[in-house]
Amino acid sequence: MTPNGPWALAWQLAAQQAAAHQHTFLQASAIHLAGGVRDLNLAAGRATGLVTAHQDEPARAQLDLVPFTADELATLGAALAAGPHRELLLAGHLPAALTDSDHTGDVAITPDPAHFTWDCSCGQAPCRHTAALAHAVTDRLNADPALLLLLRGLRGHRLTQLLHDHAPGARPKRQHEYAAFVPAHQAFQTRQAVLPSTPAASGILLEPDAVTFADAPLPALPEPAPALAQLRHLAALAADEARHLLAGRGALDNDPVSDAVRIAAALPGAGKVPDLAHRLGLEPDELRLLLAAHEVAGAAGVRAARTDFPADPALLERAQQAIAPLRPASRAPLSAGDNQVTDTLVGVQVRVDTDGNWHPFTADDSGWRLAGPAAQDAAGAYRDALAARRTRTKGLSQGRGRHA
Repeated sequence: MTPNGPWALAWQLAAQQAAAHQHTFLQASAIHLAGGVRDLNLAAGRATGLVTAHQDEPARAQLDLVPFTADELATLGAALAAGPHRELLLAGHLPAALTDSDHTGDVAITPDPAHFTWDCSCGQAPCRHTAALAHAVTDRLNADPALLLLLRGLRGHRLTQLLHDHAPGARPKRQHEYAAFVPAHQAFQTRQAVLPSTPAASGILLEPDAVTFADAPLPALPEPAPALAQLRHLAALAADEARHLLAGRGALDNDPVSDAVRIAAALPGAGKVPDLAHRLGLEPDELRLLLAAHEVAGAAGVRAARTDFPADPALLERAQQAIAPLRPASRAPLSAGDNQVTDTLVGVQVRVDTDGNWHPFTADDSGWRLAGPAAQDAAGAYRDALAARRTRTKGLSQGRGRHA
């Protein structure tokens, strides 16, 4: 497809120059036009997809981009906030005029060819799979040019913050203003205060239903305040957290994002995913995957979905050996990195946590989705992931059949 927008065209030219083989890059457009790129996912500084070239087996292609530096963000934010396109940017548009770096403080939004890093499970990146992925990204940028900012590491909420911080007349932040969220349990633990003599402080913990509210009807709160039912639920959750702290059992969850996901999953009618994602510094699709992980496996599932760490290479090698006999016939090798072993052919991944448990994941359009509770070994997690993938594929096929 020929790019019909300036941002998509600039992207394609940069990607083509970054590719090692220009002829391969041009041929890869046929792969993309034939629908060979599936599970396309754009995230901060990264694009991934499952690419099938002709009759070959699928390959997991990935491209990483160098994000804006802190200095570039400061310069860019000041230029955009002072320019005539601020309102369009706040509305989610990326005006074509910003391709001229005179409007961006000489900070180029389009990546330089040197900013591209290619990776592919075929082991030959840059290759036709990564080139087809770049073409698929071109299509997405034709439809939504503002995604280019995300690919440069500038999430929507961060852009909004930059524009507000650098707006003419904006007040500089003072040290005592809230620069970041502080988990309640951390604030509690840093305060050296004598607790009053209460049944809870004396070792008699209150029952969950001891949190009471006045029976008198309360007026509805104005938007965007939480609904009364949500406030009641939040108060009960806060009381539960306090009981754990007072009993010396520590916090329910030391990670602010995991803690927020736990609370959001428990709130009645908590459906404002974009707003919550903005406050947590996540993309809405990322938060939806974390909420789904919590539904499947609670806090352990959320940690598995968002925590990467360098696991013992020997452990990953043993996991690959255990999984190999269970795989469908395939010439594509398993890939291993950090705490993950991935089968790109079927879109299945298993991840080990710090306790040695293995978690099953399957690929979808949003990213990697937790497919079930943890297993004690990699082979068990792989079986669970395969079964979940087959069930999901069967459900999608039946859905298409009903709407045919």
